[in-house]
Amino acid sequence: MRSLANQKHGVAPPPIEIVHFADPWCWWSWGLEPVLQRLREVYGDNVKVTYRMGGEFESLEEWMKEYGVDERGTVDWILESVGMTSMPLQPDYYFRTGVKTSYPACQAFKAAQLQSEELAVRYFRRMMEAFALECQPATTETLMSVAKEVGLDADRLQREFRSPAVEKAFATDREEMARSGANFLSLLIRNPQGETVVKGETFTAKPFEEVIDRLAPGLPKRSPSDILEYMEHHGGLTTANEIAGVFRISIDDAEVRLDRLKGAGLLELRDLNDIDLYRWKGENLDRLPMDAVRASHVPPEVQVETATDLTPIVTNAVRNLYTEVATRPDKEYHFPLGGRAVAFVGYPAEEIARLPPTAVESFAGVGYPFAADVIRPGVTVLDIGSGSGTDVLFASLKTGPGGKVFGLDITPAMIEKARGNIARMGARNVEILEGNATKIPLPDASVDVVTSNGVLNLVPDKPGAFREIHRVLKPGGRLQLADIVVQQDVGAVCGLNPQLWADCIGGAAVEAEYLKTIHGAGFRDVRVVKRLDYFASSSSDSTRRITKTFGAESVVLVAQRP
Repeated sequence: MRSLANQKHGVAPPPIEIVHFADPWCWWSWGLEPVLQRLREVYGDNVKVTYRMGGEFESLEEWMKEYGVDERGTVDWILESVGMTSMPLQPDYYFRTGVKTSYPACQAFKAAQLQSEELAVRYFRRMMEAFALECQPATTETLMSVAKEVGLDADRLQREFRSPAVEKAFATDREEMARSGANFLSLLIRNPQGETVVKGETFTAKPFEEVIDRLAPGLPKRSPSDILEYMEHHGGLTTANEIAGVFRISIDDAEVRLDRLKGAGLLELRDLNDIDLYRWKGENLDRLPMDAVRASHVPPEVQVETATDLTPIVTNAVRNLYTEVATRPDKEYHFPLGGRAVAFVGYPAEEIARLPPTAVESFAGVGYPFAADVIRPGVTVLDIGSGSGTDVLFASLKTGPGGKVFGLDITPAMIEKARGNIARMGARNVEILEGNATKIPLPDASVDVVTSNGVLNLVPDKPGAFREIHRVLKPGGRLQLADIVVQQDVGAVCGLNPQLWADCIGGAAVEAEYLKTIHGAGFRDVRVVKRLDYFASSSSDSTRRITKTFGAESVVLVAQRP
């Protein structure tokens, strides 16, 4: 896992709410899990998944009479659902568990919400696993033991799950379900403007993504790519079918990848009546074997919907991520951001204090390129990937009013934010241009210094970018940049993975090749002046592992055009 707006007095509600009228005993709720999990991965906290308890049956016996089915007929229904959803479960779990009514589990969920929405969601998932896969008995003891597993206060839950307040909340959910026209096979999707779509009997995510994109145009999206990362933060039992749905690959491919990750000692396997269930082992690893990295990462070319031209996909992933960095600096990312980031990479606090806080809050640079110390008063500077404006404004302090600073960026949200920050600072010698590093909208030999910070690793055509930088520099002009380099080729192992590119690792070049590319563009005196274990400050265990695996670090380097 993020709304689009960051408000002065709090964060706006997510642009999209997805309501699932569910029941921990309902096989359709289990079948929709891959869809909901993928939507969470694709849209992050720009969507909120809300579970409302529909109460499938107050009495299983009466429910079976109503639908005219016996035990065999019920099992056949469940087997039919497995065929439709591709999510395996024990087809006779109603009868093996001894369930008589689904209401206590629904009420237990409503009581869990009183403690924590996040834990309640985990509780809902864990109840489905306990009932439909493990066939644990349908008892209060099971409800409480499962509550403890996910971190809920089971004693409080037992006191509250039959309370009048919980009874009322459960009744309200059932009434809302009746009014909405939704059922256990559908999802209700709505935006803040009140537009609502109920879509049912669909068990792949793409049709729901199309609805979301229509209700909230331009919502940032990411392509799930790292199976281990997903399983680590998911925490529960996972089937190959779920991995196939979330990562949009075939079930056979998912099975092969999960088996390889199990063979690498990263996953544990449980076999429940021929249903293979995988769980992250919780290994505190510093780095991963390359075979495990290859198995875990799912590039677009192996996904069911094959892409032919991956460069636009990479560009779109980068633009989506940095739109969120611009509009949601309050979020947690896989890399340090804002004031914490500028301090970590080495910017002097007294000079940063002169910049607008709204520029610094979206700073996502990977180093301190100004350590190269090549900017002098009165010169013309170009900052490639100017973002929210931190580096262009910092450069303007060094050039003074007699100099000129251009910024260049591809993300409209960043450009808008940077221009606002320039106005706030009153920097009349700073101008932001829209464009990319391979087509710089400036004349030949027009700038004295080119600077960049964590951006060129995001550019697929690095030789083209460095040739453009060489073109716009004056003879004798200097290049200073901070960027991510690796010691082993990420693309050779993980493929062209857009999300890894956006996270500043997928497009990072092997250091020796990176320096060779700069030389090949016509630069001389190319040298590294500073190194930093940039990803050591990431809040993500998965990011720290993958970057250690490939030897990723940030470097500050300087070069000169002859």
